[in-house]
Amino acid sequence: MPTTVLQAIEPVMHEALAVAAARSVFRTLPAWVNQSPGSLDVVEVRELLAQLETSGRLFATPGRPLPLQKLRAAITGGAPARATEQHFSIVTDSDVLVVQRATQALTRGFFGLTDCVRLATAVSELARNIYMYAKTGKVTLRLSEEVAHFFFEVTAVDQGPGIAHLDVILSGAYRSRTGLGRGLIGTRALLDAMVIDSRPGQGTRITGQRRARKA
Repeated sequence: MPTTVLQAIEPVMHEALAVAAARSVFRTLPAWVNQSPGSLDVVEVRELLAQLETSGRLFATPGRPLPLQKLRAAITGGAPARATEQHFSIVTDSDVLVVQRATQALTRGFFGLTDCVRLATAVSELARNIYMYAKTGKVTLRLSEEVAHFFFEVTAVDQGPGIAHLDVILSGAYRSRTGLGRGLIGTRALLDAMVIDSRPGQGTRITGQRRARKA
């Protein structure tokens, strides 16, 4: 085959191989990830990009790396990634551990190691409070990407007895035999912001947030 023809088709072959490589990587991810272009959530996209960008061999031929813009397009189809949201029911004591581990997995790679531990601790404390005081409830984890930050939010909701004397508890002046006051104050300290809406006999809704600046 003439050299001029090889030179003409080489870029096309290179891009085709790159896309094929991307698809082969997709097959190593959970089945639910293998959806239409642009459907990968922010967690999967960032983890995948971090892995692939440090291993150019998957997306390059000798002397011709695949431009980052094309790499991102091959993975996301050029569409923005959607925010990650996970829902958990708290019914048994083991559900607390499930939520704790899910928080660690969700924040890994976006927050520093110390912050990942802080967030997992805060979320497990909120889930444990649901189990101990309300018996059942729900926890929602959200991770989204902003212009300069990654944003984590946890919402814990129950239909339990509510929290009496909330202001006194959060002031640090209240001490209970169950440790509720210390747990809430400690959880608030682990987050950037925490809002509690609780009414005796009507249940409790707690929302906590934390941001991590992008490197």
